[in-house]
Amino acid sequence: MRRGLILTLIASLCAGCRPDAPAYRGAGMDVLQLEASDVAAVYTGALGGSFNLGDPSLYIMVDTLLLPREPGLAGGTRLDDAVLAAMRNAGTVKGICSIPIRPTREPLRCDTDRAGYAVRFSAPFGRSRDSAQVHMVVEQYAIRGGPAAERLRFERAYQLARRGTTWRAVREARMAKP
Repeated sequence: MRRGLILTLIASLCAGCRPDAPAYRGAGMDVLQLEASDVAAVYTGALGGSFNLGDPSLYIMVDTLLLPREPGLAGGTRLDDAVLAAMRNAGTVKGICSIPIRPTREPLRCDTDRAGYAVRFSAPFGRSRDSAQVHMVVEQYAIRGGPAAERLRFERAYQLARRGTTWRAVREARMAKP
């Protein structure tokens, strides 16, 4: 009887065990180990998938938290200072603005003199040093004291290919709502 009870207990415990759910971002891929300048180039390539980077009216701010692998925006590690510096020095991003973890009734406002878009990136994922995948959340923002921006927030996943020192988005995917 005791043995039957132990077997029943083990069976019920095993039935409740589930393998880890696959990652929402970068499923099956490792984080690429790249130099800061390459990470900045990957992020610039992802931005080029969503925006015309040659447009002089485009104003992009960056969130200094990386997207977590799980759904949603809560969590994530800090963007490397060297990556941020490379993006600012190249003129890709103009400053820093944090995207709220949850959508709010109030539109996002950033401390800057021009309206534009705030972006938050994932770490670059991939299987080789010449191909990467990066996820990007974009939210339109308004300036403090200015008119409210339209409510626009989206997430995209970009697959990028490297040619020399340039990374170019070659495929785009919309992310399903978690």
